[in-house]
Amino acid sequence: MATTTLAARRPGMWRLDHAAYFFIALTIGALFAFWPPYLSRLPNDDVHAHVHAMLAVTWCGLLIAQPLLVRRHRALHRRLGAISKVIAPLFVASTILLTHHRFAIMSAATFAEDPAALYLGLIGTVLFSASYVLALRHRLTSALHGRFMIATGLTMIDPVFVRVLGYYGPSFTHPLMYQVCGYGLTDLLIALLLWRPMISARDRRLFAAGVAIFPVAHVAWFTVVQGPLWVPFAYWFRSLPLP
Repeated sequence: MATTTLAARRPGMWRLDHAAYFFIALTIGALFAFWPPYLSRLPNDDVHAHVHAMLAVTWCGLLIAQPLLVRRHRALHRRLGAISKVIAPLFVASTILLTHHRFAIMSAATFAEDPAALYLGLIGTVLFSASYVLALRHRLTSALHGRFMIATGLTMIDPVFVRVLGYYGPSFTHPLMYQVCGYGLTDLLIALLLWRPMISARDRRLFAAGVAIFPVAHVAWFTVVQGPLWVPFAYWFRSLPLP
């Protein structure tokens, strides 16, 4: 009897709406991550950072609210989903503009020291965009829609976790170790979503195909981006006449 009861309860231990609590923790972590470089320096006139921060907070709010609303307040869930179609493109645009601005104002010597760093902001934007598009594509399949929406938020793990480690954690002798931790945690959670909560074999295949871009992009950071192939693109992007 006890075994049967435990087995019956197990599905409830893994629910997509529990992701809301993860994103609450991630938002709190972001306060610590961005306190030294941004929050502690307010007020200032860094418009790019302000717009990006506002949209990032809004997106985190959606990732917290939507899982909690989907079961009992579906009408509000749908209305917020419609709003996300405006917030998501704005968030993408703000990330691209902020990334460009940060590197465009660098001196040529500083930029030449580490053009690979440009990849981090841009690839996060690509992963976010791909996940959101797939979430919309599978909006009628809750198991897939929810997972891809969660994946949009997982793109924030690296910028938050790496900064928390950098400011408050141990110092690594090799700078790439920070991305090993950030990307490693992201891919671990992606793998977890393949198996928990329970998902059909078909939906698992579709989700795996969609999120395969995550480990590919992460491996690229440690390989292609660290070599000479990335450099011409980095200089080209930096030279764009973006506001």
